[in-house]
Amino acid sequence: MPTIGISVALMFAIGVLGPRAVNPEFPPAPPWPPWFIHADISSVLAVIVTWIAVLIGSTGLAIGLVAARHGWRPPLRRLIAGSVLAVVALLVIPPTGSADMLDYAAYGRIAALGHSPYTYLPEQLKSSGDPAGTVAGLGYLNVPSRYGPVATVTEKVASRLAGDSVARTIFWLKVWNGLAYLALVLALDRLLREDESRRIRAHLLWSLNPLMLWAVVAGGHVDGLAIGVGAAALFVMRRLDSRRALLAGVLLGLASAIKAPFALFGVGLVWAARRSPLALTALGIGATVVTISCYLLAGRASIAAVLGRATGTQVDYVPWYAVARALHWHNPTARINALGLIGFVLMGLILVRRVPPGRSDFPAVRVALAVVLAWLIVSPQQRPWYDAMIFPLLALMPATRLDWIVLIRAAAGALGELPDLAHLSELGPAWPSETWRMASAGIVPLTLTAVGIVLLWLCFTKDWRTAANPDSNLIDGRVARGNLTNK
Repeated sequence: MPTIGISVALMFAIGVLGPRAVNPEFPPAPPWPPWFIHADISSVLAVIVTWIAVLIGSTGLAIGLVAARHGWRPPLRRLIAGSVLAVVALLVIPPTGSADMLDYAAYGRIAALGHSPYTYLPEQLKSSGDPAGTVAGLGYLNVPSRYGPVATVTEKVASRLAGDSVARTIFWLKVWNGLAYLALVLALDRLLREDESRRIRAHLLWSLNPLMLWAVVAGGHVDGLAIGVGAAALFVMRRLDSRRALLAGVLLGLASAIKAPFALFGVGLVWAARRSPLALTALGIGATVVTISCYLLAGRASIAAVLGRATGTQVDYVPWYAVARALHWHNPTARINALGLIGFVLMGLILVRRVPPGRSDFPAVRVALAVVLAWLIVSPQQRPWYDAMIFPLLALMPATRLDWIVLIRAAAGALGELPDLAHLSELGPAWPSETWRMASAGIVPLTLTAVGIVLLWLCFTKDWRTAANPDSNLIDGRVARGNLTNK
């Protein structure tokens, strides 16, 4: 798809040119990646080009999905090769659109020096004069790591390989993410090898998805590593037996010990194993043993730090905070978290019953997707890289209107998260700053709210409209009674 290629090329260019408005600053470590130059280009222009890359990429993905539904059959090897090329290109540039990787590097350095990133803060590392501490994100200098113990291990290994170089640490962290991303590309292609149309759909929704390439690979977020492990847990449960269930539990424990929200995949696994007490027991043993072992080895502080992540921070484009501003709520976080939890439970119950039927060859995927989507739709904590939990699962579902719900939601979230121009207005015309304010505080939360409302409407009308020739392997007791409209 030319539009997807243009989108990835623009992302690569922004990374290589190294504008401070889009990329976090850290000293290079030639000849090692990340590779970049400090080009003398306008920061306003850099941010606008980033917006354009996301918009073009989202449009290209939508066009590809429509074309695939109407019989477009590109060479599959070309799609895989394009994905590999995109991942490698975005792997060797600095993290873009987010400074989170600087925090990962700080936590890894802390662990490599023999301290716990759950008790030893980046501020202390900075005070010691360590290079990784001097570049840690200003907003998180006094915040312990809120990632799981397995994520800490990957950060520690990266730091050990890199020494005191932030750049090399970031490179190794990106390598872990890139390998996980490509492993999932190959896994989806292998799992769907008997159905060309499903393979093409999977490559569009994951392998060549510019929104995920931007958030997971270019941004370097740990969600890429977590989804690689978490999705493997769901894939293992294709056939139900105690050994597979035990392995799925182990993988689920590892994924949630990378990033806690991936424990939500466990709902889908439990659902798939619900009719087999032996498999259910094996699943529980695998997940419990791995999770408890990881957190015991990391210490009790790791539990408190990860649980503290649930409170989150205010994100202006999240609909809950738009409501809080409209109603003039003061210190709204606690109230919003409570409303988000209630909304998640209610939305989860609705989606588990009403989302389109899944495929019989992936019995855990449908319920896992429903639960994760419910959480992301109503959660007070919204980040575009969280959508890495959705797209690989959606790739295994039939093509329905749910595709557009997820795509529009992801595109809106990505635009809301892009670097803002409020602090750049003095560097150029005022209209980019005003455009950003209007989008972040108005258009994006309204879009996310509308997406949630339309999703509920589709749940109650059941008018999902599957693509032509729906697969006979759909599973869900309600399908046989005609509750899914095929048009």
